Amino acid sequence: ADYKWIRLSVRNTGTHAEISITDSGKGIPKEVADKIFQPFFTTKDVGAGTGLGLSISLGLVVAHKGTLTLDRSSPNTRFVITLPLA
Repeated sequence: ADYKWIRLSVRNTGTHAEISITDSGKGIPKEVADKIFQPFFTTKDVGAGTGLGLSISLGLVVAHKGTLTLDRSSPNTRFVITLPLA
């Protein structure tokens, strides 16, 4: 059976909290991955998405002195957020 899944994990690196979000997707093509954090970029049909989710998420993470990256080495679609520990 082919089913969709999402896995969340949190790790303390000693200086940062590392939060990873992985789903059953098979990754993001390079030509798309280079644009995904740009405001209003979307691969969805017109009217189905605004293309703001990842750019807003990036802004929030950066405002908290963290990073949000796409893990291109993962066989599935995986984003990693790092935030400094207080």
